[in-house]
Amino acid sequence: MNYQLLLECHSQGTKITQKEAELLDIELYSQIKSIKVSSTQGCLEKAPDHICKIALVCKGSMWITCLAAVLDQLIPVQLGKKARGAKVFDELVFNNYLVNE
Repeated sequence: MNYQLLLECHSQGTKITQKEAELLDIELYSQIKSIKVSSTQGCLEKAPDHICKIALVCKGSMWITCLAAVLDQLIPVQLGKKARGAKVFDELVFNNYLVNE
């Protein structure tokens, strides 16, 4: 099952298991690495509004942003560590996918 389908199921009320969340965390890491080499990744496309809503991010956000936000909800980072959403934002800015003005 790919991460987009899993997030679709999650938006419909299906719980994400701990094992699925751990696999999603690995997927997020892979997606972050892949955006450094290619701008054609599906994770950079805008996610549907219902996915953004369940992830608690702004409408029109990218799939990778939604994935990071859901993971931050499911597996909170330890105190003092940077949230996944913040890491994704930094990578998007660093790789010129977002303009930070």
